[in-house]
Amino acid sequence: MLYRQVKRQLIADIQSGVAGPGAALPNETDLARRFNVSIGTVRRAVDELVAEHVLVRQQGRGTFVGKLDRERFMFQFFKIAGRDGVSEFPQVRLHTFTRSRATREEAQALGLHGAQSVFCIDNVLLLKGRPVIHDHIVIAAAMFPGLTEDVFTERTATIYGLYQSAFGITIVEADERVRAELVSLDSARLLDLPAGMPVLRIERVAYTFDRKPAEFRISVVDTRDVDYVSRMRDAA
Repeated sequence: MLYRQVKRQLIADIQSGVAGPGAALPNETDLARRFNVSIGTVRRAVDELVAEHVLVRQQGRGTFVGKLDRERFMFQFFKIAGRDGVSEFPQVRLHTFTRSRATREEAQALGLHGAQSVFCIDNVLLLKGRPVIHDHIVIAAAMFPGLTEDVFTERTATIYGLYQSAFGITIVEADERVRAELVSLDSARLLDLPAGMPVLRIERVAYTFDRKPAEFRISVVDTRDVDYVSRMRDAA
């Protein structure tokens, strides 16, 4: 369909940096002229990108390329909340930043072939000053050329914001698998938990456009004072 062609071109503009994070989209008339389609076709393409959180409409101002800032991170990707229902932006402490060959599990999750290099990042996330989450993050080195520990730790945005602003990788969706398990020795030490304590394990594959895997993350959560909260909305 024509609107899908328009949508693909708008995505290409975002991926190439022609329309960077926070940039305003041309008005619908100009886009219709550019793509030689009707305004209705442009509107349908833009509507889908807004629904997918790639674009953001601001009343009275226009439509902008969405930024992966704190607000969007908390709304779309951070699903841990206190028992009182309050979601708090976590304090993040880097534990390790290394480069290695992908394991079989990591390669499968990221769609890698052969012995490809990956960055492995371990973070401890604190809520109310207490360590609650141990994140193990794996990303393909080829997708993030030039990433270093300094670049990672000196970021001024969220991790997904760094992916977007520094490497042109926009995370648009994620699949998660959740299960209960006994805490590993490494996570127990980082979260100050006794050995054998039950924890929540969240395995996430985050995708950029076209369902291309961009990040594999395993989060170990101490749920004594927090819950995993998933908000479901009508698809209609």
